[in-house]
Amino acid sequence: MKARGRTLLWGSVLIACAIGAIVTREPAPPGSSLTMRLAGPLAGPLAAAQWVRVDLAIRDGRTELALARAETAFELNPTSTSGWYFLSRHLGLDLASPEREPDAEVRRRWVRAALAVAARGEARAEDPAELAFWQGLLLARTGEVDPQIGWEGGAGALWTEAAKHFERAERLGHPDGAAAAAQARRVRDAR
Repeated sequence: MKARGRTLLWGSVLIACAIGAIVTREPAPPGSSLTMRLAGPLAGPLAAAQWVRVDLAIRDGRTELALARAETAFELNPTSTSGWYFLSRHLGLDLASPEREPDAEVRRRWVRAALAVAARGEARAEDPAELAFWQGLLLARTGEVDPQIGWEGGAGALWTEAAKHFERAERLGHPDGAAAAAQARRVRDAR
């Protein structure tokens, strides 16, 4: 009976918090989630703790668990540029590494997944310019280190797409976007 009473109490508290979050008169911050609003000031620390758990799953080689935990961290704090970058970097550099993965098609899928994560983050994070720039860096790195990845349009397309991401980063306010875009086009044209 005691356990049932505690369950009802916690359920009531959660419902009250949800109602409070829904009827609040202040608009939610851009990119915030319901989970973030319900967690309030604890959202940041809870997300940080979840990122530690993501890292532990990565170190244990449990990619599916890491991805699931990352989604929880994004729900808690979708505006964290570093969280979006961390996951995208793991997918695009660690899992897509030619030293780790011999199959070019699998590496290409990991790079595409990394770009998709960064694009999701770009739409919600506090520093979208940094994530746009990162996408350009990932494609430039892939064009340099792994041109045989089988990208549609070949290695030249990797550099062209990198330049487009750098240009978008510049438009979003990244100080190195224009120079990086120009360099990506020079490298593409020299090949």
